[in-house]
Amino acid sequence: MSTATRSIPRAGWRTVARKEFTDHLLSARFTVLLVLLAIAAIGSVYASASAIRGVAEKAAGTPALFLRLFTINANPIPFSFITFIAFLAPLLGIAFGFDAINGERSQGTLPRLVAQPIHRDDVINGKFAAGLAVIGLMLTSLTVIVAGLGIVTLGIVPSAGEVTRVIVWLIVAIIYVGFWLALATLASVMLRRASTSSLVSIAVWLVLALFATLLFRLVAGVLAPAPADATPTQVLRNA
Repeated sequence: MSTATRSIPRAGWRTVARKEFTDHLLSARFTVLLVLLAIAAIGSVYASASAIRGVAEKAAGTPALFLRLFTINANPIPFSFITFIAFLAPLLGIAFGFDAINGERSQGTLPRLVAQPIHRDDVINGKFAAGLAVIGLMLTSLTVIVAGLGIVTLGIVPSAGEVTRVIVWLIVAIIYVGFWLALATLASVMLRRASTSSLVSIAVWLVLALFATLLFRLVAGVLAPAPADATPTQVLRNA
């Protein structure tokens, strides 16, 4: 008497990732986030380009001038493109991860999903891979838009070294946002409600974004306190 066995595909996470990637691209969440980020990015690069044009004669010959589009801030935009990504891009990871698992549970589709002939960890890995792919697509699109506007507005063609530095920064940014995606996905696994996992993820982000510098200084003061007779220069160096 033979028993029927189900074959479990070795790369079941790819099937989940393809489905989730398509769902993300067709979702209102993706469209709204992309539009908002694009508006902020375009505003930032336009202000930067205007500031560079205003000092075009003095800026002539400045090394890596093209990269200034990403790093300087000018009125009326109070932040540069890199600052904007560093501060707000974690919300991308949280937005695509906070309901990855408990969202399926609340919709009643989780039992049907785990009943498929795939490992349960493939479900989590597939959802994470899809979210990371969408985030990479969004950040790459924004970077290309900023670079393209900079080339058209300023007439500056980036060198090979500048392009390499932008690509390296983009990879680091995707990894950085991927950390927040992983954190939000972990919260969605451990907590039953999507609202709770989103609040926990956002709370961690706010603490690290707003109070990280203060916490680091407190830790540095405990581990390497300045001597009682320290000079102002030593105090500043210790800070």
